[in-house]
Amino acid sequence: MDTTYINTLLVVFLVVAALAIDVGYLYVSEEDLHNAAETAALTGTQVIKQRIQEQIHADPSKIRNVTNDTVQTSARTAAIDTVSGKHRAVALMDIVNNNSNQLTTSNDITVGFWNISTHTYTPGASPVNAMQVRTRRTAESDTVGFGSVGAFIARISGVEKFHYTPEAVAAFPPRANANFALCMEACESSCTYPNVCSIPERKMVRDPSDQRKEQSAGNLYAYTSLLYPPTGSTNLSDLICMELPPQEVCGKQIFTSGSADNGWLRDMESMMYNPNADKSNKEMDGNGDVRGWWVIAPVTKCSQGRQEGAFEGRAVSAYALVRISKICASGATGCKQNYTAFDGPGSCGNDNSLYIDRISCISCSSEKLLQFPGLHPVVVK
Repeated sequence: MDTTYINTLLVVFLVVAALAIDVGYLYVSEEDLHNAAETAALTGTQVIKQRIQEQIHADPSKIRNVTNDTVQTSARTAAIDTVSGKHRAVALMDIVNNNSNQLTTSNDITVGFWNISTHTYTPGASPVNAMQVRTRRTAESDTVGFGSVGAFIARISGVEKFHYTPEAVAAFPPRANANFALCMEACESSCTYPNVCSIPERKMVRDPSDQRKEQSAGNLYAYTSLLYPPTGSTNLSDLICMELPPQEVCGKQIFTSGSADNGWLRDMESMMYNPNADKSNKEMDGNGDVRGWWVIAPVTKCSQGRQEGAFEGRAVSAYALVRISKICASGATGCKQNYTAFDGPGSCGNDNSLYIDRISCISCSSEKLLQFPGLHPVVVK
């Protein structure tokens, strides 16, 4: 029996099937490619930020070991896995990486420095605080797909943009996210970034009259809604419980209040002990309980007398990276997330205070503000 005809049909079938798969790869939309680039950049930047926090916890004096690493292997791996997962051979999108910091046909990832002053990104520069990612359709990849053949199929199959390779840059710029402001006296010169000071647990209060004689303005704090003026329809409780995005407030006026009401403190307590709120900046013990929360608080010049309940404007002169070790607020629990409220540890008793045990400050006028690490990665370009 002559099988030539059958063999020919089989070859044709396999070719058509392969082309069909390739065309399927090409129907990844431009929007999907762009979103994937942003998501991968955010994921990689989150890993870099997490490395910095882990180094601060282990040995703050060696932060530069992380920020001067212009390879960031784990961050690159996380970015790639976000786009193509563990099964690159069947992924519709592709990222190639050779650990360099130049976009080429064999590299789609760079790490580098995002300048918050000029809003520019420099690949390969340090301190590393950003990642750039470029995505492409697998079918058009020279290393995984069909390369120029994929581009040809794109033309004949009606895909509008072939060789579309969007780029995104994510960074973690310093921005305030705490709903409390510290006084300038809280920032000692020895605790200026990159120095992160471990301090005896410091009890923070709002009313100067509550202080013991040995305490100073360094133990004072005020509530703040940051740049948002509280209104009748949106009060500070709403702003605390909504977990709003961090804000760039250095050198700007923020709204602060020294209200004696502990209701807002209860809201902050509930947010701290919710393990899912701002999860990446929480430190947990072996039981999954929160034992520390890293935040960036605005620092202002405090008035001499007690600030009453009304909100007033204060200029932010510095940022303070602090670790909250404990928040205690007596009475009913604060804001609820998914109908669940979270309370402080039983050791709080009837205490109504906020405690910190790590601090690092940077002046808004300091050149080192450019190097100060933020806590929340964002797409910047």
